[in-house]
Amino acid sequence: MKYVVRVNLFTAAALLVTAGAYGYVGMSTPKLRVNGRWLETYNGQKVRLLGGWMQPTASWFNGNRWYSDPTDWLNKSQIQPMLDYMKEVANVFSDTSAKYGRSYGWYMTFVRMNTDSIGGWTPENGLVNRAQFDGWLTNFIVPYAQHLKSRGLYLIICATGPINTPNNGTRNCGVVEQQRLRTFWKIVASTPGIKSADNIHFELMNEPVDIESSPGKGDWGNHADKYYKAFRDWIQPIIDDVRSTGADNIIWVPTLEWQGTPMQWVSYPFSGNNIGIACHFYPAYGGVFDNPTAVENLWNSQYKPAADRWPLVITECFWFPQGSSSDLCNGSTAKFGNALRKCIDLSGNVSWLIGFVGDLLYDLSQSRPSSCTLSSKEGAQAAFDWWYEYNGTMPKSGNTYKIIACHSGKALDAYGAQTANGTQIIQWTYHGGNNQRWILTDRGNGQWSITGVQSGRCVDISGQGTANGTKVQLWDYWGGNNQKYFLFSTAGAYYRISPVHCFESCLDVEGISTADGAKVQLWQWWRGDNQRWRFLTP
Repeated sequence: MKYVVRVNLFTAAALLVTAGAYGYVGMSTPKLRVNGRWLETYNGQKVRLLGGWMQPTASWFNGNRWYSDPTDWLNKSQIQPMLDYMKEVANVFSDTSAKYGRSYGWYMTFVRMNTDSIGGWTPENGLVNRAQFDGWLTNFIVPYAQHLKSRGLYLIICATGPINTPNNGTRNCGVVEQQRLRTFWKIVASTPGIKSADNIHFELMNEPVDIESSPGKGDWGNHADKYYKAFRDWIQPIIDDVRSTGADNIIWVPTLEWQGTPMQWVSYPFSGNNIGIACHFYPAYGGVFDNPTAVENLWNSQYKPAADRWPLVITECFWFPQGSSSDLCNGSTAKFGNALRKCIDLSGNVSWLIGFVGDLLYDLSQSRPSSCTLSSKEGAQAAFDWWYEYNGTMPKSGNTYKIIACHSGKALDAYGAQTANGTQIIQWTYHGGNNQRWILTDRGNGQWSITGVQSGRCVDISGQGTANGTKVQLWDYWGGNNQKYFLFSTAGAYYRISPVHCFESCLDVEGISTADGAKVQLWQWWRGDNQRWRFLTP
């Protein structure tokens, strides 16, 4: 059965631009797969694509002076200025050398590309010239993706151009759009250089809004089971078309309501393999704006149910305080940004980009990307700092590490080389003893245990306590949440080690002491250097 879907002509993409870890240079882009709620490599390493940007391709979004939108996609010389520009942006965002007065650069991992400048296609008629469409794919998308791969970047292709038709149910636009989208993806997924490419993912469409519960019924809507079912039935044939080509690229499916209701897939799930969910999150969504509690409530009700089952990728997100309290991006890092980051980090399986290229760099209309400065908008400042903070290499399950405190340079240590249950954990100058060597074990769902090489016992929060000052000790591992930890990335490849049963607290060196023998205790996270630890090979 075919269903009618309504899409938004003036999407958040246009609103954002007018208004205002895994890959980077030196890294690789191994082929990824979906395994349950995780995005992972084929050897089982869990991956989050933390750090990316939204890249419209039309010149209007990119300074409107550095290239002209190609009109002949079979003419490589006409495409080259646009391709050079896109490559330059990728070079900037994957260059980790010092920039903008900081000691580091960008640590981007992927780009989400909206197909707003597309060959052989019009918003009114869909595919109008197959040769031009093939030229767009072969002469632009393939070489662009190859360049991204050379820079350690993944590419998420989002079908925007094909679905931007008027919101007019009388034109039966949803049936037409479904057929156009099926045509689009069957061709794209079959194209050599794109089909099954290691670093290319497919986001099936951008920001569907409403749908009819059945074709022609006229009851347009989004936030109810009948619409979730209708949208599932509408988009499943597109998923099937991609897989029918033999392409195994990861598919990211959108949600209704401007991609703000990922929980809809829990009620009426899609079928197929290597599929995750693409969603968006702006301060205006749910009217949360700068209310941290509201941000968390919205996340828990509409995003977390899906993240508990599939990997998510946030393919649009940005914030900065604006004049009108109701504006799409009206939020601050202190309240909106940090609250959203907390939700994403606790989920453990959510990939994330922040900002369009025009939001992150100032000013594209006056300078080439490589000569631009960092935007002063709060979302841009957060993205630049946070992607650097996330760049630390996660420990590998089963490996042995020394665990070093940031403030003192001293190692996590079992007091007196004792092995009994209840032995106090302290810091001590590293000497290589087995009481200072720890095995990290991935316990699933982003949770880790820390086991002493000498004792075979794990780092445990005494009595499952949650109060500041609770003893951190050795104890036989029995799987309690006071013996499992979330590892939250912080600046400079250090981690906050937070017990699952009390994740807003962490391992802390008492009194910020730098002395040998200072106790390690549980304390509420306050971003102190005595609460940040680095995992190093002994």
